[in-house]
Amino acid sequence: MSPSHDQPWTKLYPPSVQQMHSTPDVTLGDMLAESRARYSDRTAMTFEGRTWTFEELHQQAHAFAKLLIQNGLRPGDRVAIVLPNRPEYVTAIFGVTLAQGIVVQINNRYPAEEIRRILDDSGADLVIATDETVSRCSPEEPGFLGRRLIRVDTVQGGDDHPGTAFSDLEQFLGTGPLQSAAEPADVAVLQYTGGTTGAAKGVMLTHRNLIANVEQRYAVTYGLLDVPVGAKTVNVLPMCHVFALTAVTLLAVRSGMNQLLIQDFRPAQMLATIRDEKPYVFSGVPTMYTALNRDPGVNTSGLDQVAIFNSAGAGFPLEQIKQFEHNSGGRIIEGFGISEASPSTHLNPLYADRKVGSIGIPLPLTEVRVINQSGDGVHELPVGEIGEMIVRGPQIMKGYWNRPEQTAETLRDGWLLTGDLARMDEDGYFFIVGRKKEMIVTSGFNVYPAEVEQILAKFPGMLETAVVGRDDEYRGEKIVAFITLEPGLTVTDEELDAHCRQHLAGYKIPREYARLSALPRTAVGKIAKNQLPLGTIASAGGK
Repeated sequence: MSPSHDQPWTKLYPPSVQQMHSTPDVTLGDMLAESRARYSDRTAMTFEGRTWTFEELHQQAHAFAKLLIQNGLRPGDRVAIVLPNRPEYVTAIFGVTLAQGIVVQINNRYPAEEIRRILDDSGADLVIATDETVSRCSPEEPGFLGRRLIRVDTVQGGDDHPGTAFSDLEQFLGTGPLQSAAEPADVAVLQYTGGTTGAAKGVMLTHRNLIANVEQRYAVTYGLLDVPVGAKTVNVLPMCHVFALTAVTLLAVRSGMNQLLIQDFRPAQMLATIRDEKPYVFSGVPTMYTALNRDPGVNTSGLDQVAIFNSAGAGFPLEQIKQFEHNSGGRIIEGFGISEASPSTHLNPLYADRKVGSIGIPLPLTEVRVINQSGDGVHELPVGEIGEMIVRGPQIMKGYWNRPEQTAETLRDGWLLTGDLARMDEDGYFFIVGRKKEMIVTSGFNVYPAEVEQILAKFPGMLETAVVGRDDEYRGEKIVAFITLEPGLTVTDEELDAHCRQHLAGYKIPREYARLSALPRTAVGKIAKNQLPLGTIASAGGK
């Protein structure tokens, strides 16, 4: 592949971005120390009426690192964080990495079966979870699903559960910072791509990857703005989501912002929080914006006080964008990300025109090409032609955890093959037109059909299943399951839902079920998903 020469998007960068030639080669702990030095007395986090300064966050992170080491953590050990958005989550990210551990991100709403799969794959022997999650997922096993537990107590009597209390870090407060030996090249986070089968892979993101992506986003957003002292950012996206980790949590620490930590998204309460707290930034997935649009209080919520609305995780229907921007008087900033890129690669610029339907232009220090692979090699395609988008930059992952063959397939000479089909226009704006893979993106989360099919196949009397995504105004895509049953067997949607809920996270459960006498097949006997009769399902059907 010949080297890329002209990059039309770089002409759009403001001077400060054009002069950006590298990102700091530091660790997450170094970034926290720098923020503590700059913003010591500023509020770093707010949760349920309580606040923590950057000085307090710094002290707690180092104290927690010492607690982990006291509990036997060794360099390279994996520590699973299975928490909702709480201050302990932020503390744990920095504490684990200061102690040279690797954070394993796990959604606290996953069923026990799914959590166990990730624990097994990552080899995590230490889990940080709330007493509520322990009661739900591991009521009888020692620790947490047989692993050692650091328990975050949220209810009275939570200390009846086994394990070490997170609050035990207090014994180390005032003892000074840990002399961390972490290096920028060390893996800091294992970000699982989703799934309950072999499709789920642990993406190895180093300190260097994460810091680079934070700095790239900062350079083209807050670094160009006169951000007021004490500015607040809403942290309501689940922090186990890589966008929430990097573009919200870590970027807020880098920028000296106050994170409003919110565990559950409820439209009316969210609008009330925006009205009362007057945040500078709100970040959400399209389903959140759609829910806010539909709430009766949207026009009296003070949305016009928010300077930046970030959207991530899925495509955003144009009509919903227009409606929200009409209601808020603000502007939604769309971009593109992928777990393997920490995650951000593109962003619609604040300093140039927005092109409707575009993911924007590449972030600084990011190379992007649109290619075609054929029998005679790899060819970069000209402006306007559709091909696979590949990306290279300091934010690109180290590889997949314990999967060298899949790493080699996805990373080639430093280039990440995204699997997304895209085109670039003459100004350097990119447009996603489809995906090479079958992955479904619903409400900002990735779902692999095979994992859902595998669970449905366990239902008594199930013969065949085929799971696909269907465009949905609310979720981006909804999951549709085509099934065939044993002759004479009938089953309700509710029964199928109940079965799935025992094994899958809620967002992975099909929203529609279609019953066929037989699934269409190709000449060689494979299920032909492109021949499934999606058009016969009533557009208003499903959940």
